[in-house]
Amino acid sequence: MNSQQGGVLDVITNCTPVFGTVPGYVKPNGIGTGLQVPFSGPPVGKPLDRAIFQIDSLSGQVVWNAPAVAGEYNFAIAVKEYRRILVSGRRLYRQISTVIRDIQITVRANDNKLPELTIPDDICVVAGTTLVGNVRATDPDGNRIRLGASSGILPPATFTQSSFGPPTATGTFRWTPDCNNIAAAPTLVVFSAVDEPDGMNTVPLTDIRTWRITVIGPAPQNLRATAIAGPNNTRNTRLTWNSYICRKPGARVLIYRRENSNGADFGECVTGIPASSGYVQIAALTYPNTTDIVDYTDTNGGQGLERGKTYCYRIYVAFPLPAGGASLASQEACVEFPGRALLMRNVTVDRTATSAGQITVRWTKPRSTPAFADPQQFRVLRAQGQGANLTFAPVGALINVAANTNDTTYVDKDPVLDTQNRSYTYKVEFLSQGVVTETATAASSVRLEGTATPAVSTMDLNTIDVRWTYTVPWDNTRQPTVIYRRGPDPSGPFVRIGTATSTATGGSYRDQGTATQRLIKGQTYCYYVETTGTYNNPDKLPSGLINLSQQQCIAVRNVPCAPVLRLQQPNCDSLASRLFDLPATPLSGPVYTNQLSWQLSNTPADCSREIISYKIYYAATTEDSLTVLDTVPATQTSYEHRNLSSEAACYAVQAVDSSGTLSALSNRACKADCQLFLLPNIFTPNGDGKNDTFRPKVFTPIRRTHFTVFNRWGVKIYESSADPLINWRGGGSRSEGGTSPFVVEGVYYYQAEVEFSDVSSTKRTYKGWVQITR
Repeated sequence: MNSQQGGVLDVITNCTPVFGTVPGYVKPNGIGTGLQVPFSGPPVGKPLDRAIFQIDSLSGQVVWNAPAVAGEYNFAIAVKEYRRILVSGRRLYRQISTVIRDIQITVRANDNKLPELTIPDDICVVAGTTLVGNVRATDPDGNRIRLGASSGILPPATFTQSSFGPPTATGTFRWTPDCNNIAAAPTLVVFSAVDEPDGMNTVPLTDIRTWRITVIGPAPQNLRATAIAGPNNTRNTRLTWNSYICRKPGARVLIYRRENSNGADFGECVTGIPASSGYVQIAALTYPNTTDIVDYTDTNGGQGLERGKTYCYRIYVAFPLPAGGASLASQEACVEFPGRALLMRNVTVDRTATSAGQITVRWTKPRSTPAFADPQQFRVLRAQGQGANLTFAPVGALINVAANTNDTTYVDKDPVLDTQNRSYTYKVEFLSQGVVTETATAASSVRLEGTATPAVSTMDLNTIDVRWTYTVPWDNTRQPTVIYRRGPDPSGPFVRIGTATSTATGGSYRDQGTATQRLIKGQTYCYYVETTGTYNNPDKLPSGLINLSQQQCIAVRNVPCAPVLRLQQPNCDSLASRLFDLPATPLSGPVYTNQLSWQLSNTPADCSREIISYKIYYAATTEDSLTVLDTVPATQTSYEHRNLSSEAACYAVQAVDSSGTLSALSNRACKADCQLFLLPNIFTPNGDGKNDTFRPKVFTPIRRTHFTVFNRWGVKIYESSADPLINWRGGGSRSEGGTSPFVVEGVYYYQAEVEFSDVSSTKRTYKGWVQITR
């Protein structure tokens, strides 16, 4: 092991490893006044710079440029293994093992000069393609050179040296990777050049280089897209392609689609389909075995594809783990559906009211070749809310289609329309001869909400955050959303106060007033927003789709008083001192309840105590972000977080008033697991189902236990890390699942190295004895 300044040593103090300094230890490049010599790398040598000693963490190649003092050197390499895990919704890597290997280097004075090896640049190669790489080496002393190659693919790959020099030794590497060689990680081939000095200088020197070859899958061939008719006159695309040569069980054919062409070549070593290309994945087909997959029908989720649009497709193959890897993307295949689709273009709020509100709905008349049969009609349907799984019902009568117009409008003045408190979603059906021929993708009104954040101190500003949401088939991100405000004079006009960039589902804006007109506590301000949308191909489809939200008025109230939180803490020392008095921990593990209580403070000085609810926030560890756990009414000032597998947690509380104004977060209160572990001193493995296994009587969450048992003569009879709770049945190492007999009755001595499941992965060693009685 090493540290920043000198060495370290595991010193055993009270059975706990600690770090200590090893006298006289220095890193290899710190011995003498070594300076680098020319070296083509990597890393490239910097002559006369301070010597370096480093290792490539992926390939393991060690470079010492350059030793200054002859002698024997020893160093160790730690290879750490990690497993990917999911913690609180985040993908993390946890170390699960370490293997240490030491290497000895002998440094001697030598007039011989290192040969210089030249290999090809790192490369990618498509499976089934023959790869030829030329290797050469020269020696500054004019010696013969012996070339070599080492890799797991030798054979079937070959390496042949054709000349030994001087002046140049040459060799040829040849390999035709097959489908089994496809992998996400490169295949490594290590080349070496060893000189053969003559005369008095008999110590050969070796230059080593690593060639990285990434084997990728061939692109699927002959992708074709054909327009076909689907159920209920919908439009679908039939995709077909040639049988894929590198199909494997678990491999997936990933199918991507975009509107309009992007025939660009992604690059010879770019596998898959880059996100920047505009393609979106629509399907994944998995090979259950070597059965072929050569077709797919795109129904757009059963809704069919739109008239007047061109759809382009590409596919590629992703290979299963552990090797992984992917293929090149296929060539693009496109299909065009002539005519014009039935498209929603406006759902705009004309009047804000709790009843008899008004919304104007507009859409575009579809066109088809041949023309639709008469009579042609539209049906308007409405649902309350936004998003998916809405319940639609017709509003108004059927609208007869006029022959001389392309766009149609419906003004919804239903007496039940509450545009003040609700949003609405509309869709339109087109009927030809009384049959629904086409349905426009639904579009919602823009819903505006807002929250005032009063200033906590004289240094702060009163602010109002407005947020808007929508579910629409057009794109509102290309043009800014305009925000309008009226107030504090309720009879004044709305004025434009700013713009914001919206996302696919909405946006937000923070109003802080202006330098000359700040927002004032006790006043009410009203807002609405104006979105401008467009479809992806505005040359064929409508653009400039302007829609207004409802008007939303927000009062700037005094900020609620901030709560002060108390979290009941365990007395770990007290629990540890009376382990034998504690009840046995259930086989399924400990179950905890965390007790929280809080009270309102007087901060800030003008804070409001008119609270309607409290938000309780939770984080599993001190490193995690707080998320909302629950909301309780203002009458409740305590909370029990039950059924926890670990009592380690952090909490905070926030007060909320009737307008939705939030207080500052309370103090963040955290607690940690106690590390408790108690093993009994007797067990009876006689098969009667009672006390048959040796396991902890009391324990807190455990990640791993390395358990070892010795007989009275110090001979190890059992060792295992398989079960964190040990569950030893009284047998030797082979008898636990093997055939050797159980150990005899008597006293045995154990050592349990326990790693607890806390954030710090606390490790403790427990030693003791146990009486086995049958």
